Amino acid sequence: MSEHETESSESNNISENMVVEFLKNNPDFFNQYPHIISELKIPHNHGTAISLVEKQVFVLREQNQQTRKRLHELVEIARQNEELAKRMHKLALILMDADDPKDIFNTLYGDLKKNFHADRAVVRIFAKPSFIDSFATDEFAGRETAEESLFKSIIDKRLPLSGRMKRQQQVFLFGDDGDEIASSVMIPLHGEEWGGILSIGSFDAEHFQAGMGIELLANLGEILSFVLKPWVEQA
Repeated sequence: MSEHETESSESNNISENMVVEFLKNNPDFFNQYPHIISELKIPHNHGTAISLVEKQVFVLREQNQQTRKRLHELVEIARQNEELAKRMHKLALILMDADDPKDIFNTLYGDLKKNFHADRAVVRIFAKPSFIDSFATDEFAGRETAEESLFKSIIDKRLPLSGRMKRQQQVFLFGDDGDEIASSVMIPLHGEEWGGILSIGSFDAEHFQAGMGIELLANLGEILSFVLKPWVEQA
């Protein structure tokens, strides 16, 4: 075997990891051999070879575009959250000025459908029968102890839950026609001796996705709990 063939055989045995490791351990390599950067050609999407420098420029340009796109998305999310916070503040003021729970619920339902793009909205309170009997409406019902267990973890943890509801939860909240609700957010209501659920439903399966950011909507549960407290606990 000739000397040239021996060198060629040895070079073929060099793995990618060995090359990477060599360059990591010799960071001054390209400073010592600057001509290699311009001489190296690598494959390109269009079938032509480009220099390593051109490839790096292309990568940096792509990264810059992705960063700008992400920044634009974050700005848009911030704008939407600011608008949502303004709506929430306005709704809170209206709810606190309501004369009784029926006014609260009517105002709440109307505002959620108009300003928060809700297809359905419902409140369920687990409280004293006297309160439930006094303020029952078509979209407001109360104490069913067995069904309360369906929402115990949500109420106890005081954490909203978004996405697709369990079938039992769906029927209890929205009735037998609840199948039309493709996604929802369930927001806990709570007091010293009572609890409840505010659920906002959508016919769009993508509207309320599991794991989505719903912190601002969670604040609505705090507001509604505060507003309802005097009537629930004094009934």
